[in-house]
Amino acid sequence: MIRRILSISFLIAWQFAFGQGADPKVDSLLNVLNNAKDIEKVDILIELSDIKIYEDEGLAYAMQACDLANRLKDSKAQADALNALGKVYYAQYQEEKALDCFIKSLSLSEKVQDLNLMGKNLRSIGQAYYAIDSLDKFKLYTNKALELARETKDRLLEADALVDMGTLQINKGNTDSAFILLNQALAIRLEEKAMLDVAHSYNKLGLLYDEVGETSKAIECFHNEIEIKQSQGDFGGLYLAHYNLGRVHYRQGNYQLALEQFQNSLVIAERLNHHYYIAIACNEIGMVYENLSQSVLSVDDNKVLFEKALEYHERALNLFMQEENLAMAARSLNNIANTNSRLAINSLVAKYGEAWEDSLYKVPSGEILHTFSKAIDYYNKALDIFERLDNEIEIAKVNINIGSHYNWVRNWTQAQSFIDKGLVIARKLKSQQDISNALFALAETHFRRGNLQLAERYLLEGVSIAEEQDLKPDLRYYYNKLSVVYEHLKDMNKALVYFKKSTQIKDQLFSEKSQKAITEMQTKYETEKKEQEIKLLSNEKALLHSENQRQRLIIFITIGGLLVILAFAGLLVNMIRQKQRANKILEEKNALISHQKQEITDSIRYASRIQKAILPSETLLSSTLKEHFVLFLPRDIVSGDFYWFTVKDQKMVLVAADCTGHGVPGAFMSMLGVSFLYEIVNKEGIMQPAQILNKLRDLVKVTLSQTGKLNEQKDGMDISLSMLDLENMRLEWAGAYNPLIIVRNGEFIEFKADKMPVAIHINDTNPFTNHEIDLQSGDSFYMFSDGFPDQFGGEYGKKFMTKKLKELFVEINHLSMAEQKEALLNAHLQWRGDEYEQIDDIVIFGVRV
Repeated sequence: MIRRILSISFLIAWQFAFGQGADPKVDSLLNVLNNAKDIEKVDILIELSDIKIYEDEGLAYAMQACDLANRLKDSKAQADALNALGKVYYAQYQEEKALDCFIKSLSLSEKVQDLNLMGKNLRSIGQAYYAIDSLDKFKLYTNKALELARETKDRLLEADALVDMGTLQINKGNTDSAFILLNQALAIRLEEKAMLDVAHSYNKLGLLYDEVGETSKAIECFHNEIEIKQSQGDFGGLYLAHYNLGRVHYRQGNYQLALEQFQNSLVIAERLNHHYYIAIACNEIGMVYENLSQSVLSVDDNKVLFEKALEYHERALNLFMQEENLAMAARSLNNIANTNSRLAINSLVAKYGEAWEDSLYKVPSGEILHTFSKAIDYYNKALDIFERLDNEIEIAKVNINIGSHYNWVRNWTQAQSFIDKGLVIARKLKSQQDISNALFALAETHFRRGNLQLAERYLLEGVSIAEEQDLKPDLRYYYNKLSVVYEHLKDMNKALVYFKKSTQIKDQLFSEKSQKAITEMQTKYETEKKEQEIKLLSNEKALLHSENQRQRLIIFITIGGLLVILAFAGLLVNMIRQKQRANKILEEKNALISHQKQEITDSIRYASRIQKAILPSETLLSSTLKEHFVLFLPRDIVSGDFYWFTVKDQKMVLVAADCTGHGVPGAFMSMLGVSFLYEIVNKEGIMQPAQILNKLRDLVKVTLSQTGKLNEQKDGMDISLSMLDLENMRLEWAGAYNPLIIVRNGEFIEFKADKMPVAIHINDTNPFTNHEIDLQSGDSFYMFSDGFPDQFGGEYGKKFMTKKLKELFVEINHLSMAEQKEALLNAHLQWRGDEYEQIDDIVIFGVRV
């Protein structure tokens, strides 16, 4: 039977979906149950069993539904109740009982010709067979479900069956086939606009992309998942999406981004008051703080980070113990041990300096043992629990950790024994990360014992795994240790190569210290090379001397002449070196400036990725708006203009906004704007455009402490905001400086905005005006910032102007929305030409109804 080892992510998804504790919906259903008719009672009991599917109550409700359906002798009700009972058994790991229920339900659903329930049962039977390792029957029933879905045009069942088949391919290692099946399912779910199912598909694809090392695609999938779950108010799913995205960033060594995602998860878990998931988030945050230290040089700063990590790990441990979850409590013990280990190393660095490892024998072994004793104690506690639980992968991790610590205290036999145990288990389970950790620990053991060739062998094997898996934090340590090993082997060329690789991969992209270390390594390499050349010259000279004694006089004269020449050459070399030193200082300063500029640019580029991630994706827009375009052209890398979109109660809110400034200051304001709009529309449920702008103005004033005093900053935003009701062909709109243009029957209609911003203003006590507009089929409407009309260009270097933009909207209205976007972009580029730079951010949001 397949052992069902569920990931933390999967458990979180299930528990959030069904384990919310006291539920007002349950109370409501129980109240209705008392007065319901017999058949209605069966339906209510089935719904209750679904809500409580992981609890004993769920089983009781499903059994009551079966008993009542049997008493009523209603075949349809019996089929529904048996299906519900099967789902409860399956969720509670009683697969054989679940299978029996699904088969009986299938028979009854065939009898009453309930095609929908037949499809569900076929799929469920397949899943149950998969769980008991009967893969042939799994494929048989899943294919039957797929055939029935296609025959009855049940598109969502078809997508579910494709996901099941994709999951099988993942577990068999056929990732190409899995991608095809999962993408087919995604396409169907997008077409059906089943947004939570779409989010589930993005989750599956994100996990698969992460597994095969396509990190950027994994991140994109998780961002799409987050966006959908935010718009749908699925907080439980949102927790999981942030968690998965955090794990990807963490494995990449992007600790700041990982911290942001895990903190998002923690906020959601605390809002829902779920102790288990609070603990999971604390666990991850603790590990991030622990690893953030590797880019900090100060011992005191490192200590603060380690103590912060310890605080989160201890909170996680206490919560896991309250939940009586021994496996997770043991993981927390292991994490606490890791953090105490780093605190121990930090204290030795503080006392003996950063090179304390290289002078290991100068530090008394008793002191080292005492310093690491707390860490080893926690490791042993964790190991004891994992051995009782027979959790092999965690046993491997802890054995490797304990072995590493015996390296510090110079007990090589114990070190190798523990590490070998961990490596054997890790290889058996094909856990590449743990294999990598074990190989590094073994390399340390052999290096400290002087077995340099063995150390090199283990390090090179580990590098191969770490490079294949893109384990950047591991690679940093592997490259650094290989540099040290090759230095001891007197292979200065390789030592330099690996030291440079190690330096390049550090979180700290540039520092004087790292540059100095590289220079010293380069000098050491060149000195070694020159010494070898001098030695070779000396040997040749001795050989010539022994062959012909008569030439001694000539040699002495030659040497004397050479000495005179060398003296002059020395003076010349000294002058050249002084010039070279001056040039080198200048080059270093230029390099420093260049690196600092690159670092700032890279940071801004990363900010751009974050800004783009919070803007609506094309996937979300296309799934709701059939014809639309967004022309978004930041002047700099990041933008002060932004657009926003959400759907609530079948109505759409669309925004095109221009924040004060552009570049980084404008981007900060834009992120505030997006955050406030989400709060106002999605959380508070305000849908009228004028009310949204009134509330947004209040939030901007309070957040930026705007009081109207003289010389006070008046940062804010100009905005055009619509609420679109396609069902009733109605558009409500309000604007702050920025207008709305509707093109109808070859003419434009302009709705002028209020002459005040979303910020402090002399008229800020006046409410914004709400416009209600009846739309006609074929109408196109446009919202935009002032960036496009204010652009200088043309023959006389003048502004494009709003009047010309309105005429352009009419001129291009016969084109598709995608072609309109291209036409607007071309018009902008032609107007600018080669002479004029873009002067402001640009956003235009166009929609055809």
